[in-house]
Amino acid sequence: MFAIIRKVRSLLFSALVILSLPLFAVAQDRSLPDQGPKTPDLNDIAISPSRIELPMMPGTEKTVVVNLIYSSDAGKGQPTRVLAYLGDWAITKEGKVDFYPAGSRSNSASPWLVYSPTEVTVMPGRSHPIRVTVSVPKDAAPGEHITALFVEPRSDDIKFEQNRKQVRVKFRLAAVFYIMVPTLTQDASLENLKAEATEKALIVTPILRNKGNTHVRPVYSIKLLDQSGVTVAESPETEALPVLAGSETEIPLLIEKALPAGSYSVRYRVKFSENGPVTEGRADLVVAEQSARKGTANAGAASLKSKPDKRTDR
Repeated sequence: MFAIIRKVRSLLFSALVILSLPLFAVAQDRSLPDQGPKTPDLNDIAISPSRIELPMMPGTEKTVVVNLIYSSDAGKGQPTRVLAYLGDWAITKEGKVDFYPAGSRSNSASPWLVYSPTEVTVMPGRSHPIRVTVSVPKDAAPGEHITALFVEPRSDDIKFEQNRKQVRVKFRLAAVFYIMVPTLTQDASLENLKAEATEKALIVTPILRNKGNTHVRPVYSIKLLDQSGVTVAESPETEALPVLAGSETEIPLLIEKALPAGSYSVRYRVKFSENGPVTEGRADLVVAEQSARKGTANAGAASLKSKPDKRTDR
């Protein structure tokens, strides 16, 4: 089985966003730390749901609940004071998630949200609800408006205690909001396809463009065939990072496979919606004999095809 590794880490938009920012404070004494109650680590605390998609008409209001879940047992964790706040975000062409002050982006939904409480003490073994009310203005423009509700521990001074080593971990969780105001349009396409072989892997880079006013969640698969048409490597169907409205992505995908010298054909298939057609991109790849193997190929318009979804052809 060949592993696919995307060169992007952060908001998993089908999962919660966790940003870990550890701060270490170590006393001069070299004795081992006491084994007592600890603050939440990344496995103890979660936010649910981590993604909220709300189709809403202009001038309407809706309230949803986001739960902060502290799963640690009372004997292993300790109460932790956390703050909630809003922020804008976007995905770059390279797949990096960038964060911005609330209300600073043109498609921000941050001004539409009111939430309570803004600060809460989370207790081990309990779920803590945060009520979020979304009010869409009457003059809201059609399309998608996004924001995120972040939760992180309240800032605290690190105090040294004699004969103890101390570690403080600062985490950040996020629930991502998509507020979708009709009329929504989806206009996504596979613009180009690049393929490259290294000594240990095949790198496939699709260029995806979304001209619509709402995000798409591409589902793709990759197949590599040799010059006789035999499949030598492939990946299963995988959901890619979302392509936001009015944006383009160019994110390399890697299949760990050393390829012998020769000629190959790369086939990248993608669906932009559950019931939409399959678009196939093809790129020719030539792997040289030398150790620093490299081959590149671009798929032109003639190499991009859309076809109805046929599961037997998967």
